[in-house]
Amino acid sequence: TSTRDIMREIVHLQVGQCGNQVGTKFWEMISDEHGIDPNGEFRGESELQSERLNVYWSSPITSGYEMRADETTWVPRAILADLEPGTMDSVKGSRIGRLFRPDNFAFGSSGAGNNWAKGFYTDGAELVETLMDITRKEAEVCDCLQGF
Repeated sequence: TSTRDIMREIVHLQVGQCGNQVGTKFWEMISDEHGIDPNGEFRGESELQSERLNVYWSSPITSGYEMRADETTWVPRAILADLEPGTMDSVKGSRIGRLFRPDNFAFGSSGAGNNWAKGFYTDGAELVETLMDITRKEAEVCDCLQGF
């Protein structure tokens, strides 16, 4: 196999309220395009839909994680972060909320209240280690990481 034929993986990061709102819409659209239902099962009608699933999703066989469902479940290779826990609750409660790996949610106890310094120096700084750890774990199970 040439390097051109190797499946390249992307780890998706969505941060903050806006990032999580846009990211959730992204996952809704790409799931529909690739025939992935809200439970992570492939329901596509075409072989083209399943051709590049490994770019954004971890398959149950290659994920390196203990899967939360049967062996047909596809899980987004996504990391979701925000200082405000309410944003994460709205993602979890959305139509596709069950798709995401629960370990890949990182959130604070209260938001920064539009205070940049609070988000950067105090509350946000407390989440950096957690985010780096989650990102490292996702990157380690990739065979050919292309980017973030």
